[in-house]
Amino acid sequence: MKKFFTLLLSSLFSLSLFAFDGNRLSVSVISKKMDLKIEIDGKKYSMQEDNSFTLQNLREGNHSVKIYSEKMKGKGIFRSGRKQEVIFNSSVYLRRGFHIDITVNRFGKVFTDERRIDDNDNWNDEEYGYDDEDQFDGWKAVSDDEFYYMKEQIRKEWFETQRLSIAKVSMEGEHFTAKQVKELMFLFTFESNRLDIAKFAYRMTIDKEHYYMLNDALTFNTSKDELARFIRESR
Repeated sequence: MKKFFTLLLSSLFSLSLFAFDGNRLSVSVISKKMDLKIEIDGKKYSMQEDNSFTLQNLREGNHSVKIYSEKMKGKGIFRSGRKQEVIFNSSVYLRRGFHIDITVNRFGKVFTDERRIDDNDNWNDEEYGYDDEDQFDGWKAVSDDEFYYMKEQIRKEWFETQRLSIAKVSMEGEHFTAKQVKELMFLFTFESNRLDIAKFAYRMTIDKEHYYMLNDALTFNTSKDELARFIRESR
């Protein structure tokens, strides 16, 4: 009987681990004018209609990822054959239970980010202390649907100055988590604009104690120091 319960517990433990065994690799392109191809571990894929592509449950470990566009050589009647313009060619490490997102902005610059996936295939915010409703001190952050729509409206803008303006107008009157602010920062290429958004959103953030995570969206120590100084002066 003791041996039976030991085997039963082992089986249940294995099943609980299996629920977290999946992973996800996604590629998305902001500009609809970019017709890109994807090659993962030597196998070629095409982007979907929404300019994104996702693979799930790959083996844990390193995977070669290549993102490129194919163009005809030459001009006019002299066009012949195709040439590849490589935008991204690197190895990424997929961890069990994590999602790696590769984003290509309208200028062809590539950004990568990683998040943990929970058993319901959603982002795992437990490490940051969020509850299911992203609520803190009576204030509730914008819903996932509202936030997604907001990001899509910002992405549609071609110039970063206009994108920054639209972002600020959209954010007024709303509340956000620090994680959402970080995602908004990654919609911008220039460091100065990312820092501007971080400062602008601070008063609207419901979990200011987690603002340290925004440093991941900043490249230069001077920007990180400036944000830290801004936070100290805003308290």
